[in-house]
Amino acid sequence: MKQLYFVRHGQTEWNAIRRMQGQWNSDLSEVGKQQAEVNGKLLSSLNIETMFVSPLDRTRQTAEIINRHLKLTPSYDDRIMEWDCGDWSGQMYEEVSVKWADEWQALQADRFNYRGPNCENYPDMFARAIPFLEEIQARDEKNIAIISHGMIGRVMVSQLLDYDEQQTLDFHQPNDVVFRVSLVSSGTEVCHFVKGEGPFAGV
Repeated sequence: MKQLYFVRHGQTEWNAIRRMQGQWNSDLSEVGKQQAEVNGKLLSSLNIETMFVSPLDRTRQTAEIINRHLKLTPSYDDRIMEWDCGDWSGQMYEEVSVKWADEWQALQADRFNYRGPNCENYPDMFARAIPFLEEIQARDEKNIAIISHGMIGRVMVSQLLDYDEQQTLDFHQPNDVVFRVSLVSSGTEVCHFVKGEGPFAGV
């Protein structure tokens, strides 16, 4: 059995004020550093053998804190960077809904397929995540940590669970939640940990 642990980076300064990050950088807040510390302690009890990390600053900072407990050599992979939010990068959410009112309404009408100005949509993220997941599943290690982001993490978990568009949109991953997808002979199973506690069934 192979177990994949999907870890979202800790809270960032921009998360806290609802500023769009996408593939721009924002440092972890003090809360985020504490969340990474808790997740590091959790992962240290789960026999993690290797760790893949998005190369953005917030995931690197999260991985550095987690790796104090794991002592692994991280592998950085561009394919698990966050959704590219294009022209909206660095904007406050409420600013986007005003400055790009028509585009924002179009996004709300079709959150899965719509592309904002110079943005990715979900099919774009699936296209880069699927080859990554195929490579991960082919590896010999049985317990693998993947430190990424809220939206691309959702994409990867949804792909493994064969979720449809609506199921993909219906769940999210807070900064203090870790998803475990177990690849078993009968298919896949999912559970989650919250603030280092668990596992709890489902997403």
